[in-house]
Amino acid sequence: MNLDLYPGQQVSDKQFEEEIGVSRTPVREAMLRLRRDDMLYSLPQSGTNVTRIDLKKSLDARYSRQLLESDIARSIGDTLTDDQISQLASVVEEQTTASKRDQIQLFFQMDNHFHQKIYEFADKQNIWNWLVDFSVDLNRYRLLRVYDANLPMSRLTQEHQDIIDAFRAHDAAKVYQLVYSHLNLMLSEQKSVLDKFPDYFTNIN
Repeated sequence: MNLDLYPGQQVSDKQFEEEIGVSRTPVREAMLRLRRDDMLYSLPQSGTNVTRIDLKKSLDARYSRQLLESDIARSIGDTLTDDQISQLASVVEEQTTASKRDQIQLFFQMDNHFHQKIYEFADKQNIWNWLVDFSVDLNRYRLLRVYDANLPMSRLTQEHQDIIDAFRAHDAAKVYQLVYSHLNLMLSEQKSVLDKFPDYFTNIN
C-alpha cells in the first residue's frame, strides 16, 4: 500500500523471511491473505508478483467516494463547531509542512486523515472504513499521484483549505461543491500519472 513494493514487482516468501526475520509459515499465511485481497498474484513457472493497479477499480472507487463524501460533507456543512474546524486546520497545517519537507508518506497520511475527519464528524466512520477496504487500488493510485512531480502537492492542500473556509462560513452548498470538485481531480490528472508510471497499471482501456 505504501509502494515500498512497486506494482508488478516479483516477490518471494524467502525474500520476506530474510527481510522481516520471521519463519516461513507466517510469511506464507500473510502472502495467502494478500493473494485473497488481490494484492499479490501467482502464475505457474513465473512466481509471485505485486498486483498492478487496476484503473477501472480505482475509477469506480473514486466515483463511489465522490458521491458519498460530498453528500456527507454537505450534511455537516453548517454545523461544524469551532473545535472541529480547528482540527481540520491542524491537519492541513501538518500536511503543508510535510509538503515543504518533501515527506511524501506523511503528506499522504495527513491527506487521508483530513477526509477521515469529515466522516468522523458526521458519525459516518463505518462508511469510511468500508471505503478504505473498497479503495485499495484507488489509494495506491492516489499515492502515485503525490509522487508525480508534475502535479504539485500544494493544489491538494489549497483545496483542503478552501473546504475549511466553506465549513467556517457554514455554507453547506459550497462545502458540497468543493468536496465534489476535489474528488474529481483524479479524472483531470489521470493522464499525467499514467504517463509517469505506465508499467504500474492494468485495465486502462
